[in-house]
Amino acid sequence: MKEKIYNYIKENPGCRQREIASALHIWLCSKDFMKALTDLSLEGRTYSVYYKDPANMEYYNKWYIVE
Repeated sequence: MKEKIYNYIKENPGCRQREIASALHIWLCSKDFMKALTDLSLEGRTYSVYYKDPANMEYYNKWYIVE
């Protein structure tokens, strides 16, 4: 699953976590999905930028590949 997530982020930089989960047809809060996303970040292969949009009451991360 980690490689699928990595490849999706690579092809879609700046994607949101819900977009990744939707593309992989997996539940956004799945333990396996969350672990794979966290592992990629801890391995230094990906990173996220936190965005706040209080006007729309949205708070989310955008994911990128470390190059």
